[in-house]
Amino acid sequence: MREIKFRAWHKNRKTFLDFYWAVDKLGRTFSILDKYVYDEFTDEIELMQYTGLKDVHGIEIYEGDVVEFEVSLTRTKAEVKYSRNQFIVSMNSVMPRSLDLYLVKIIGNRFENPELLEVN
Repeated sequence: MREIKFRAWHKNRKTFLDFYWAVDKLGRTFSILDKYVYDEFTDEIELMQYTGLKDVHGIEIYEGDVVEFEVSLTRTKAEVKYSRNQFIVSMNSVMPRSLDLYLVKIIGNRFENPELLEVN
């Protein structure tokens, strides 16, 4: 069973926030992002889920990460996305494939490194 974890990107601050789960006195679970309750800032926050996988260096892979890997002897890069109940990498005009089929290395993310996804 994979660990359920998230990270959060604050669109206005352009930074990742510390993410915490909290339980109130009634036993209800809610999230707190950087000392705020998430529900109050849904337009400013984007959550990304942990895939349950790690890259070649042991770094946790999240949605929105840009990874590099080899396909048919060609080095390629793609963004990690969630689609149809699985985490995938989608390559230029190639059918999306399950992320767990590849040995990948995280080279950035779509927020801090959007240039990595530009087509040359």
